[in-house]
Amino acid sequence: MYTAAAVFALSAAFMLALRDTFGRLAVRGIDPVLGSSVTAVVSLIVLASVSAAMGDFRTPLPASGWPMVFIALAGVLRITAARTLILAATQHIGSARTSATNSTNVFFASALGVLFLGEPLKMPLAAGAVLVLAGSILVVQSGSGRATPVSPQNRFKGMSLALMSALALGVSTVLARKGIPAFASANQANLYATAAGIIAFLPFLSGKLSKVELGSWPAKTWGLLCLTGTVASLGVTFLYLALARAPVVFAFPIAQSRPLFVIAIAWIFFQSHERINLRVVAGAAAIIAGAVTLILSR
Repeated sequence: MYTAAAVFALSAAFMLALRDTFGRLAVRGIDPVLGSSVTAVVSLIVLASVSAAMGDFRTPLPASGWPMVFIALAGVLRITAARTLILAATQHIGSARTSATNSTNVFFASALGVLFLGEPLKMPLAAGAVLVLAGSILVVQSGSGRATPVSPQNRFKGMSLALMSALALGVSTVLARKGIPAFASANQANLYATAAGIIAFLPFLSGKLSKVELGSWPAKTWGLLCLTGTVASLGVTFLYLALARAPVVFAFPIAQSRPLFVIAIAWIFFQSHERINLRVVAGAAAIIAGAVTLILSR
């Protein structure tokens, strides 16, 4: 019944894993807020191009104002809050740990889905949530994430930032689930959510642009920021496509299987930046097992 939703959610997981990895490399030596704003602008350009090709702009906006409010709030939480927190967390604990810790947003999204969307709560749902938490703890407590050890202070900062991001993403997902059906397409909904997120960025950018010369960033940084913005926009559109076809408790956990993709990408392509050990792999496997348990509960 939810086959298409599962495929879209897995595609989202892969794209968001690329976002985590590229984002970690892109923000080295630059302000994460400025870096996030650049990726958001890139995302807006990509989404606008896709919507133009699909003919979304010829379709009227939702007649009711509430879907626009839900999507706007979802964009602000996901982009302005969560993306900045994710990029900042990677500077402290690396992409593998950040991605795994951030996967605890499954708890927030599922709980809010049950409370506010009336989605059924079953024992497998609780079991899957416990597995996700256990896997996140394993990864966070491992010795991975950087070629050099992470200090307790940096670990605490990174975990706190990633958990705050998880809460923002959980709330954003539930709001998006309520607003998406009123739009012409999932990409159009993502476009307006991204636009709202960029507008919310503006107050945080005042005073920063005068301190940092964007022209001083090397071409490699710009390239990585553009890649991050592109895969982030596509990943969220895939997630929105999944949410348009299935409940939060089904689609969202699958999309959070991205720690396994992050670990695979880091191990294959970035061994100089990420050190992967058995505890990290076991933690990621537990997160995936939790997602599968949640899926089978449907």
